[in-house]
Amino acid sequence: MQFSVLLACSAPAFSQATFPSPTLTSVSPLGGKPGATVEITLRGTDLEGPQSVLLNERAIPLKTLKPNVFSITLPPDIKPALYDCRFVGRYGASNPRVFEVGTLDSVASPGSNTGPDKALKVTLNSVVEGSFKSNSPHWFSVDLKKGQHLTATFDGRRFDTRTELIGALLAPTGRELAHMRAGVLAFTAAADATYLLRFNELMYRTGDDYGYLITLSSAAPPAQKTVMLEDVRPIQIGQTVRDYFLPVGLPQAFDLPFKAGEKFIIEVHSHQLGHATDPHLVIENLAKDPAGKETLKPQAEIADAPAIVPAPSINLPSRDPSYAYEAKADGAFRITLSDNFATTQPYELRILKEAPKLEALIALNPILPGAKTKGGEIGSANVQRGGIAALEIIAPNRNALSDPIELKAEKIPAGVTCLGGFIGKGQSLGYIAFQASADAPAGASLLDGIPHSRFVSFAVADAARENVLYRTAGAPALGVSVLPAPASVQTEKTDILEVAADAKLDIALKVTRHADFTDALKLKALGLIDIAKAPEADIPAKAAAGKFTLDVKALKLAPGDYGFILQGPAKMKFRRGVEELNAAEADAKKAAEAQAAAKKQLETANADATPKKADLVKAATAALKTADASKATADKLVKDLTAKSAPKDATFIVYSNPIRIRVKEVAKK
Repeated sequence: MQFSVLLACSAPAFSQATFPSPTLTSVSPLGGKPGATVEITLRGTDLEGPQSVLLNERAIPLKTLKPNVFSITLPPDIKPALYDCRFVGRYGASNPRVFEVGTLDSVASPGSNTGPDKALKVTLNSVVEGSFKSNSPHWFSVDLKKGQHLTATFDGRRFDTRTELIGALLAPTGRELAHMRAGVLAFTAAADATYLLRFNELMYRTGDDYGYLITLSSAAPPAQKTVMLEDVRPIQIGQTVRDYFLPVGLPQAFDLPFKAGEKFIIEVHSHQLGHATDPHLVIENLAKDPAGKETLKPQAEIADAPAIVPAPSINLPSRDPSYAYEAKADGAFRITLSDNFATTQPYELRILKEAPKLEALIALNPILPGAKTKGGEIGSANVQRGGIAALEIIAPNRNALSDPIELKAEKIPAGVTCLGGFIGKGQSLGYIAFQASADAPAGASLLDGIPHSRFVSFAVADAARENVLYRTAGAPALGVSVLPAPASVQTEKTDILEVAADAKLDIALKVTRHADFTDALKLKALGLIDIAKAPEADIPAKAAAGKFTLDVKALKLAPGDYGFILQGPAKMKFRRGVEELNAAEADAKKAAEAQAAAKKQLETANADATPKKADLVKAATAALKTADASKATADKLVKDLTAKSAPKDATFIVYSNPIRIRVKEVAKK
């Protein structure tokens, strides 16, 4: 299977940080078959020095076919599935986009099939892919036998595209016989015929972000599950109930007995499983009066998961409720569960004896705080040479019974050291940091130890005016950029620092600067309180040391262990395309040497006194003409690249190593 490829640039991501970091905005095609050679279109920014694409943890080399044209060969043993596809190049790894490895043959829409008379022939049990470059619908034709099923499916969110697809199946006469609902078009042929399929984008939006991959299956669509209203059902601590919400928001009830001293957690999982639901949980104390009549007294009513405080840098909504309880006496709960959205989607009701030992950690690419576009940036998961970078880590479904978490990661890129991180007891947010050596090679790898990551799908200039789309992906990738970091900041002591709850803590800092960076630094403490009120560390210009003072009493930190990190902006000039310029200068030098040799050859030919002089002069003149043209081309390229590689200001993000503190009870007088 062959596809054409183009590596192109789109509008830059909206960010306070302007240092180069690969951003991938679209991938085309959206899939390929195991063992196939695929020529892939990658669009975005800072996609320079291409090395490979990561499909989850597998690095697939990019082969250059011609300038900006690459091919990849999918391994024959790669399993059919949806993969996170990341570009890896000079400035590290990009954000992921979805790429499907499948077993079905693919048909690429040329975009010229804009009418029924231009319909592209397709077959069942195949995939159709393309993108809307104009606002005209794409037409296809398919032959069906009487009684044969056709199910066409597409989910734009699943493929991380902006496309909202509208589809219809038409009879040869043009009469509409079926249309797409919620991404599914199902039809059973009443007669042998050639039928027409018409697909268009809902709002007729066009561009590279509006791609599609439609599966055409001969299987009948799955039957809808019938959900019945039931009586109160018993449930026990340690049990998980997997079922479907009742229609029109009707409640389901469960009775949960418990003994004095038992600790347990009631969790509902549906929204975080990927369903458009809003579970509502009501918990009441169940008792019986002397006459045996049931009585119910309110215990808790929970509609959403508790807010994460301090808030993460991008929106991480969860509509799934949870409740932790320690029983003081024997008793029972009446648990009532419904969906505020009145769907019949699946859910899991989990009654846990303790918090899960394997936390479902989610990595976020942090951004500089305080931006008006907060929540609309893709962020960066790349560490510059000699610098420190951090990933923001969220642990969902945490409660007061949740144990502390030591953050670790393995399978990190060459030349990089993991500095670890920490999430305190009952807390939900932390940071894990990585430090790159001064000569760390460009590259990337998928981190082992953090199972999930979450991304803004498309950068948004003003999140108040445009909806921000998010996608939850697999494990995060960490990339290494060949750019030097402006500075790195580290504490003089790396062990746990202790402080009383009514005191201040002075933390000594060491600053390692790049030779070109001399500015002052202002770094915020992330992970303790809301970012707007977070304390700051001020490091003077040119200083190699500084101090961060933490007023624990003013921050009202309760006794316990905390982890945080310092982060802030640093402006420094950088030169883009230095490698290309160096190569062009080397080629220009060779062209100049070839030109000099051609001139000497012509001089020798002109001085020749033999009958061969005319032929020698003719050959030498042609060689000089070729050398002059090569020299002119090489000089022009050097001139153009010199202009492009002129030093420009950029805003980098500077981090400290993770910092641990232990707030102690105030000593009694």
